[in-house]
Amino acid sequence: MPKQVTSTEAKSRFGELLKWTTENQERVIVRLYGEPTAVIISYAEYEELENLRKREQKRKVLEALDQLRAEARQQNLDLADAEGYRLAGFSEEVIEETMKTDEALAASQK
Repeated sequence: MPKQVTSTEAKSRFGELLKWTTENQERVIVRLYGEPTAVIISYAEYEELENLRKREQKRKVLEALDQLRAEARQQNLDLADAEGYRLAGFSEEVIEETMKTDEALAASQK
């Protein structure tokens, strides 16, 4: 259970709370006028949250690209994937890497 403190208490005991957070790998919720306003977390937990946030952003981008790819495929059934990527402005390096990834994915699904 996270520790909860008032903003006044957090101000007066900040160093102690930082140490406690790191040692216990637990959060401290800071309340302002009775409402939760901020959280003190360890740097390790912050890094973990940032990594999760970046992975989620990457997942959303890849999902959007897959959707665009599906739409483009429907509109250009006679167009090869690599040519579609070229028309979209992708570099040859990106096209080559994408094609390798697609081939590896297709092979793993068999």
